[in-house]
Amino acid sequence: MKKDIHPAYQECKVTCACGNTFTTRSTLKEIRVGVCYACHPFYTGKKGRILTEAGRLEKFQKKYKGINYGQKTEV
Repeated sequence: MKKDIHPAYQECKVTCACGNTFTTRSTLKEIRVGVCYACHPFYTGKKGRILTEAGRLEKFQKKYKGINYGQKTEV
């Protein structure tokens, strides 16, 4: 490896939107994430966020049901 061209690899504090923090190593000093292992549905076994997204999709489909945006209809 060439000297003096690589960034410093140091300890890094990771902060999640849920409030969980942990340390790892990175070239950055601090990282902020939206989802971590403490709040991600895959790791926690909770599926609450997926249900709310499904509710939004159903609301959208109900709101715009029957609207034809110039698309051809089947005969």
